Amino acid sequence: MGTSNSTPIAVIQIALDSIPQASQDPLCVLFQSGMAKSKRPHHDLTAVSLTAACSIAMVLVVAGSAAFVSGQPSPRSGETGLTLGHMQTSSLAAAPAFKETLGAKGLAVFGMGFGLLAALAHRSTRTSMKAADIEVATKTETKPVAYLENVPRSVMEKATLDKLLSTLPREQWDNPPEDSYLYTLKMIAETYGEGKATKMGWWDYWYMRVNMPDADEFYSGEELAAETAAFKEMSRTGAVPLFLPGPASFFPTGATVQWRGPEPFAGDQVQSPVTDSLAAKQYIDNMAFYREGLKPWQRGLEIGLAHGYFLVGPFTALGPLRSTPEAATVGLLAGIAVVGIVSVGGLIFGQTIKPTRFDKDGDTPGAGFNEMIQWHAAGGIGGAAFAHILLTLFRA
Repeated sequence: MGTSNSTPIAVIQIALDSIPQASQDPLCVLFQSGMAKSKRPHHDLTAVSLTAACSIAMVLVVAGSAAFVSGQPSPRSGETGLTLGHMQTSSLAAAPAFKETLGAKGLAVFGMGFGLLAALAHRSTRTSMKAADIEVATKTETKPVAYLENVPRSVMEKATLDKLLSTLPREQWDNPPEDSYLYTLKMIAETYGEGKATKMGWWDYWYMRVNMPDADEFYSGEELAAETAAFKEMSRTGAVPLFLPGPASFFPTGATVQWRGPEPFAGDQVQSPVTDSLAAKQYIDNMAFYREGLKPWQRGLEIGLAHGYFLVGPFTALGPLRSTPEAATVGLLAGIAVVGIVSVGGLIFGQTIKPTRFDKDGDTPGAGFNEMIQWHAAGGIGGAAFAHILLTLFRA
């Protein structure tokens, strides 16, 4: 057995050779002339189409070609050329029976089958041509860039160059952006080499080597795409990775923090463990200003005691008279002064803004806040005095 094309072509050839030259139909002659075109590998369907079509034509020729003409033309005496009306005497006798057997339906089926086979053959040819065009285009696209053909290892390693090329699309390799190191590499390749400058100064070489990136110092194209996808996902969900501070760096924990609230327009779009964690919220809720069940004077007294107590220490230990016996007294006076300034500012705020957070039913606006500030001044003085007593008794 031969190739896939040999069997159909051989069948056609044998069938055509078996027909006398005088009785061959022009359609068969046309098929004989087109057989050479069907011997190529991508014309399998063409050969099959020709085999089927020529076989049917052969049957029609043997049975009589009158099925395709109106009337029965009489052959001219002494003429042996190929004509559609030339038939042998035996075929004339069988033509009416064959025409009656074939009928209009048979002719329609024959035409549809021939058209389908011809369409398949044409599609096979176009598919082969398209595959060849794609192969040529692929070879053209993978052609190396001119300035990268002879980059020595002293300038850049091949692994680093391949990773650097992956960070940019193929169409930007010829003219890379200036913020890419590929642009610097292009300038070096266009300056030094055969037919160009052959000697590089020590400063240029040192600068090139110091600023040359290694393969592990930048992301590849795939890594950049993954980083971009992760950033888009983080922006969509509002979950960011949690890092812990360490010596000269931050260390990943593998956990995420939900920094964005559920409602985009609720004002809670910046959340952190300091302000929105459960421990932080409980600590803030237990402070005197927010704790439930306290009266305004109790809030002011507790806040003032804390402020006055902690204000004395810095003035005593860090003030200009810190090395004298009067350091504690100076700290006391300075603490009371700061508490007084803060209390006066709070009273001004209460009289102008009039916050109603601590007001009771029937009070004038800002009455509860002013009461808290007044007791803040008293608590601040008491806290500063208590700290002064401790410093006087226990200071070495």
